[in-house]
Amino acid sequence: MTEISVERRPHDEFLKNMLFEEPMAKDFFESNLPSDMLNLVKLDNMQLVPGTLIDKELRALHTDILYKVEMKEGSEGYIFLLVEHYSTPDPTMAFRTLNYVMRILDRHVKEAKNAGKNPLPLPYVFPLVYYNGEKSYKGERYLFSLFGEHKERVMQLFNGPLNLVDISLEAGKDLRGQKRASLLSWCMRYSMEREFLSHLSEFGQYAEDLMLTSRWTEADGDRAKVMLEYMLRSLNASADNEAFIEAVYNTLPSELGDTMATFAEQLFEEGKIEGKHETVAGTLKAIHFIKAGWDSVAISEETKLELNDVEELRKEIID
Repeated sequence: MTEISVERRPHDEFLKNMLFEEPMAKDFFESNLPSDMLNLVKLDNMQLVPGTLIDKELRALHTDILYKVEMKEGSEGYIFLLVEHYSTPDPTMAFRTLNYVMRILDRHVKEAKNAGKNPLPLPYVFPLVYYNGEKSYKGERYLFSLFGEHKERVMQLFNGPLNLVDISLEAGKDLRGQKRASLLSWCMRYSMEREFLSHLSEFGQYAEDLMLTSRWTEADGDRAKVMLEYMLRSLNASADNEAFIEAVYNTLPSELGDTMATFAEQLFEEGKIEGKHETVAGTLKAIHFIKAGWDSVAISEETKLELNDVEELRKEIID
């Protein structure tokens, strides 16, 4: 038997020394798992999973033990034991338990992918909380009840299909109703195509719709430049630069086409297509943050721009 140590975190050491041994763990689970779970799992083939899922700062308050088990239909599963060392119930216990279950599933997916295996179907994880407080546990045991008035909505969210925004080519969805977001969705839809020029008129139509409804602003023009540079970075390397500039000029609405063609020409001349997208996008972010009252150090850290560049930009805006 493993030598028992009670010098550091006695609850943690004692329980782990006891329940790390399969005979003790098996008897414990047989005595404490609900009957429907016992009917699903084979406790004779349990495998202790080393390590802990608990954050370092919380390990004095919790002990976790994880066993991989074989389900009776042949799939794999886990029994996760969370031991609480609180003297009073934690009101967020149900949520924290769910968080640990998600960590187990996340680790399963990562390990499977790293091994070149299909992580699906996901394994069944059964969490069990072992509470030894001074009084009987009176905390909330139902996860969805923790959401208060949104309980029913969250239940539907967990039990319903994935909420999905599909703007892929196959979806064939008309993007025009998305207003400003139509420009972003256009970029996302066609950025995987290295020959996107044939769709440029669509981008121009979305921009024109915004202009006709008086929604186009200077900030929209700046965003359009970032979008153009983003698309240029995915352009086929063999593309004709002059043909691209001409297409931009002729396809987009007059003023926008002129501005964007000039901008594209500058990018080609300055060689900014390769690796400089972050600078343009970072500058736009910095302008927004300066106007919002952020200090220069915080802006530099957020945008990855040099501090001196942020200060110069601030002077230009203030002046």
